[in-house]
Amino acid sequence: MDVLMAVVWSENSRDESGGREPDASVKTDPGELLRSVAVAVDEPLAALGVEDYLVNVRDEQVAGALIDVQVTPRPVLAAVRARVPVASATACSGVIDALSGLGPVSAWSVTASEPLPVAAPADAQSGTCRCEGMANLAFLRRPDRIDRETWLRTWLEEHTQVAIDTQSTTGYTQHVVVRALTDDAPVIDGIVEEIFPLDAARDLGVFFDSRGSDDQMAANVTAMTASTARFLDEGTVDAIPTGRYVMRVPGPTV
Repeated sequence: MDVLMAVVWSENSRDESGGREPDASVKTDPGELLRSVAVAVDEPLAALGVEDYLVNVRDEQVAGALIDVQVTPRPVLAAVRARVPVASATACSGVIDALSGLGPVSAWSVTASEPLPVAAPADAQSGTCRCEGMANLAFLRRPDRIDRETWLRTWLEEHTQVAIDTQSTTGYTQHVVVRALTDDAPVIDGIVEEIFPLDAARDLGVFFDSRGSDDQMAANVTAMTASTARFLDEGTVDAIPTGRYVMRVPGPTV
């Protein structure tokens, strides 16, 4: 099975000072976004044999998160992931076209590895279920100074354990981008989803798993910064705090 990653962008763009141009027509209420995504994609995903999928949106639980970095010009409204038989533009055209009714869409075919599997919510069999904690969604770009094979090895083989050891992650998913499925997709080389305790959104001591120790926090920040500097440069990462939702595709009705 392949994995389809599709991002719905806001029509808004960021101004030169880093703020966002207001647009009253853009609906960002998380509940409404989730319902809109479900209405759009449930049918085309069902046609592909998909029974459940993931949606990441900003929600009230992660509002005001201290780590919130965006370098892509347009803000993310929703990120949709699904395991599909074939992650190609042709095979997934129904899903991509349906999402385009919510805003500009970029889509990629990606791999999926889970160094720390994400626990399913207790009510995962119902229609829409939020996973516990904060899901930090990061879009990674490979710097020109490093070749792809070295970049992948450094990230996947050498950095992964450092990230797990220096942060309070309870779930960790890595997606290597295979190829873009939409013509105007920004160049993204990897996507990471890290699940943190909800308190990590507003407490860097929790985020960096310092257990109340300033010395431990300093050591973890130093180790994490040194590791990421080996394969990422400033301005090459979006880090977006979200809620992770498991969405069930409704079965046929009689």
